[in-house]
Amino acid sequence: MKKIKPAFLPAILILCLLIGSIGNLTSVLGVPALLVVVLLGAGLYFGAPRLDHLSTRQLRWGIGLGLLAMLIAQVVVLHVMPNTVYHDPYRVLSQADQLAAGHMTWDITYFWRYANNVPLAYLLSLWLRLTQLVGLSTNLSVHLLSILVLDSLIALALHTIWQLSQRASLLVVAFGFFALTPFAYTYYLQVFYSDLPTMLVLLIIMRSLLNWSQKTSRQRWFAGSGLVVAVMLGAMLKPNLVVLLPALLIVGLILARQHLWRQAKLTLPILLIVLGFGLSLPATKVIDVAANYQPRTAFSFPATNWILMGYNQHSNGGYSGKDVGRAIKLPSQAARQRYNLKTIPKRIKTLGVVGVIRLWVVKLGIVLNVQGIQRWYNGGFRAAPSWYSNHAGFYQGLTVIGYVAATLLMWGALMLKLLRWRPDLTDPHQILALLAVTTALGYLAFHTLLWEVEPRYGQAILPLLWVALAAIPRQARQSRPRWANQASLLNSATALLVAFGAAGVLGAQMPQKQVIAAQRSQLSVQYHAKPKTVTPGTVLAEVVDVNAPANYFSVQIHAGSQVQVTLTTLATGQHYRLTMAGSVARLHHQLAAGKYRITVQNLTTRGQQVDVTHTYHYQLAAHPLTVNGQSQPTTSLIYTCMQR
Repeated sequence: MKKIKPAFLPAILILCLLIGSIGNLTSVLGVPALLVVVLLGAGLYFGAPRLDHLSTRQLRWGIGLGLLAMLIAQVVVLHVMPNTVYHDPYRVLSQADQLAAGHMTWDITYFWRYANNVPLAYLLSLWLRLTQLVGLSTNLSVHLLSILVLDSLIALALHTIWQLSQRASLLVVAFGFFALTPFAYTYYLQVFYSDLPTMLVLLIIMRSLLNWSQKTSRQRWFAGSGLVVAVMLGAMLKPNLVVLLPALLIVGLILARQHLWRQAKLTLPILLIVLGFGLSLPATKVIDVAANYQPRTAFSFPATNWILMGYNQHSNGGYSGKDVGRAIKLPSQAARQRYNLKTIPKRIKTLGVVGVIRLWVVKLGIVLNVQGIQRWYNGGFRAAPSWYSNHAGFYQGLTVIGYVAATLLMWGALMLKLLRWRPDLTDPHQILALLAVTTALGYLAFHTLLWEVEPRYGQAILPLLWVALAAIPRQARQSRPRWANQASLLNSATALLVAFGAAGVLGAQMPQKQVIAAQRSQLSVQYHAKPKTVTPGTVLAEVVDVNAPANYFSVQIHAGSQVQVTLTTLATGQHYRLTMAGSVARLHHQLAAGKYRITVQNLTTRGQQVDVTHTYHYQLAAHPLTVNGQSQPTTSLIYTCMQR
């Protein structure tokens, strides 16, 4: 039996996950999250043998009913708590909505700056056109797409985990991770963006390679076709999928060194993967033509812009508004490239060896941080239910504890396996595990050593880690004491009590601003979004549902605009005058729950500009904007109501 000694790559991944684990425990909720991990881990250790005795029939019924309950909960969340999508996902959604309506223009500079999102916007527009044929609204179409992609990922992941491990206990734990944590109900459900399709693409790629050497010709034909399409789509949606190529090269070299290359029969799938990457380039050009998109280098950012931000110690290697602002002022892409190539070495020199290593560690902790899963691209619920707003600290604390604990529990189980694993590459499953580990390291290295970071970037490796956890063989089972079942139940129950108790006590004490109602979707002035010109005497009005007490209300107007903004309580008719502060009209006053009307009036003798968000079929808020009494259902002011 041929084995690799020492297990170098697994050791690096263990180190990365340890750094990520520490980063996830830094908040006030870190201690209870760690306690939940320990208690649940012990409970699962003692209870695993009992779970492994579940029959296939019991598993199918249990998992099937659980997934059905998950789907019902997802529909309820989308119906009761729709959020206001903002930043990049909204710009993609807005452009897709525009293309689906037949307006093949690109009216803001965002897509000239970030051309990588053009394919996503166009493909999303095709989905919107398709669903319009059967009478679905854009809002419902986007929700349906999120559910289809998310639940396909979950179902496919569970099926893959069962195929690789044949362990009922691991399947039940995986189901718990996907369906009983915020994973299925927050960011990936409520905001459609490229992150979720990327995870699904990675899982499809891994599944296509599963047991390749044992597939029949017919099976290879289907798997190979899916492999090419998945890689092509993945490369168009997220160019950093290219880390798969060096990962394949490393695994191929290891196999060749062990004289197992011929036995693994990976030549064809690797060629198909290369073909998929190759096809992504002309496919992107075809999409550009079909979408009537024409790049403009005057606005384009070179790839070095992200490397520059990645070595900005003041932003800890994350997005830097100062770097972006400087790049915008430069006249061309070539000028930006020259500036970046001159500045990047200076930053590295200023950091020094110790500073660079420290920055890498910080970036690794950021890219693997999952505490903010509910906040990613979520500008706040459009009108949060009173039961949520009145206990928001508890729910938010429970979200953090739940997802951090679930993530660390999975990482801990994987680290224990990696620690003892010496890959036997005569086993196709372990070849796949090694590829998953190497690809995950590629993603982490890309963002840590080269690119800028955001916490959600690290979630791309989630399906890879589950594949590795399922594919790595388990050690011989040790006998459990007679009291193991009772200990399992006690530990699990205690973990739940700790999670709920800590969320109730610490979550309520956490100083945080709570969005009560909002419509924050906009194309942004920085991307040259055009404001609405309000003629003299024009009145804009919009009703807002405020379901819980608040003490702050703001309406984005436009810098330099002279309009009168008031907020009226519909129940009593009481008026509040908002005061201008820059481009925003603000009100600091205690507001009771109820319905309010925003009124924007141009009382001057000349036109005034107001930032208004307009879509073609996507409904931004529960109530339409009215202009001089005329209703515009897909147009809205930009406002935020908060408890501060």
